[in-house]
Order: sequence, then structure tokens, then C-alpha cells
Amino acid sequence: MSWSHEVSYASMDARRRAFFGGLRPDSLQTVAEWADERLHLPSFAPVPGQWRTSRTPFLKEIMECLSPRHRCRKVVFMKPVQIGGTQVAVNWVGYTMDRSPTAMLFYEPTIDMAKRLTKEKIDPVIDATPELREKVKEAKSRDSGNTTYRKEYLGGFLNVLWANSASSSRSTSAPRIVADEVDEYEQDVGDQGHPCDLIEKRAAAYARYKIFELSTPTLETLSRIERDYLLGSQGRYHVPCPFCGKYQHFEWERIIYTFDGVKRPDDAAYQCAGCQQLVDRHPLRLGRPMDDP
Repeated sequence: MSWSHEVSYASMDARRRAFFGGLRPDSLQTVAEWADERLHLPSFAPVPGQWRTSRTPFLKEIMECLSPRHRCRKVVFMKPVQIGGTQVAVNWVGYTMDRSPTAMLFYEPTIDMAKRLTKEKIDPVIDATPELREKVKEAKSRDSGNTTYRKEYLGGFLNVLWANSASSSRSTSAPRIVADEVDEYEQDVGDQGHPCDLIEKRAAAYARYKIFELSTPTLETLSRIERDYLLGSQGRYHVPCPFCGKYQHFEWERIIYTFDGVKRPDDAAYQCAGCQQLVDRHPLRLGRPMDDP
């Protein structure tokens, strides 16, 4: 009997903490600031250890827009491959668990990709970051609230789902949603429309929601990420020319790799839109030295 009462009191205490935690105002700290302070990448990451936004400054504004105090409701990131987009989403997950707990949904195109996301990105970051290890119990039993597709923490939960399933796209509602690699989604799931349209309805009941949609674009006529990007502010990251200082965004047409009629991709350089000088690919020539690891 006494054991039963102890569990009951503990449960009441947890509910009380969750209730009063929900009354706290949104954190003034941005996702980028939190990641710089607390998030650690696993040993097998390209640059393991403490996260530094300064290594990828083009991701900073995206993380600021995902922060609770920012008025933006939908962030669309049309990107090249292997540039850190999914890691930004994982940073947002960590921030939510630690600083601003609530319900969150994370969609991948397929169930296999959803499983890889958890095993290769979310779980390793939780294990490597002490503050997140405290928030999410170890997956040692069925009732731990920590499975491949669900992570529970005080004040919220994360469901990892797959978009190419009508039932998954109509799953639990949440005020924060990640839709990853949307150009890999099927155009119509179960004769119910595009998964992104179904996913966005999961946040419709919330006055203050955020949706992070990201993908590498595929076919122009079918690209969902390009369509949604063109509906927004269409921001681009600009960098200064190391010779004339002109700020510009990179355009494929300005990459020069043919010299004297011979293609030499190993010698490729970028032609400045201002002074027309060729900028080689060494990081020090881009006007911003790379941080030491």
C-alpha cells in the first residue's frame, strides 16, 4: 500500500512540475544560442564534440526563425545535399526537449529513413548531450517512454513518423513539426493529397505553431520545396568577395572549371559578380577563416 501511495505522490509532483512549467514564458535564448551552449555531436560526426554555429554561419538565421519568440510560423529551407539541414532540425528537437518542452512531430519520407534518423542522429545527440540525457530516459524497458519512434520528456514528446503513409500523415497533432526531404514524398498518399498538406493540418489547432520544411530540390515541375520556397521571403545567404568585398549569393553559372577549352574540375573557381576575379575553394579565400576544430 505504501508503495502505491509513493507512486501516486510522485505522479502528482510530475504533473505539478509540468503544469507550472507550461506557465513559464518562452525562453529568450534562441535555438542557435542553446546549441552553442549545450549541444554535443557524437564521436562519429564529421566534427564531433561541442556544436558551434560559427562553423556553419548560414544556418544561424534558420535556427533563429525556429526559436519560440520569432514570429515566423513556417520555415522553408531549399538546400544542397549534406549541408546540415537535418542537423538543424535535430538541434531544434534538443532545444524543445531542454528549453521549451511541447509536443513535436518529425516526418521522414519512409519508415526506413525514420528509423535511420533516430539511430544515427537523434539518439546519438541525446546520448552525447548531458542535459538531454537527463530529460529522456534510457530505452531499457517498454514503459521508459523512449523507443525508436517516440521520445517522451517532461512537458512533451517527440514522434518520429514517415510521410508516405496516409495514417502516419494523419497522426497526432503538435505545435512543432519537421518535414524532412519533402521532395522525396509521394505526390498523393492514399488519394488524400500531398503529404505536406496533410502534415500541416496537424498543427492547425494551435495558435502558435512552427513548421520546418526542408529538402534538396528534385524535378522543377514536381518540386514541393521550390514551390513553398517561392511562396515565402526567398532569403539567400550572401558571402563577401575576398577581393572586392561585394556580398553575393552563389550561383551555379559562376562556377568556372573550363580553362583554355579544357575541363579541369579540380581547379574549379567561383567568378565574383562584382570584380570578376576567380575565387578558389580554399576557405581562407572566402573572407571568413574556418574555426579551429
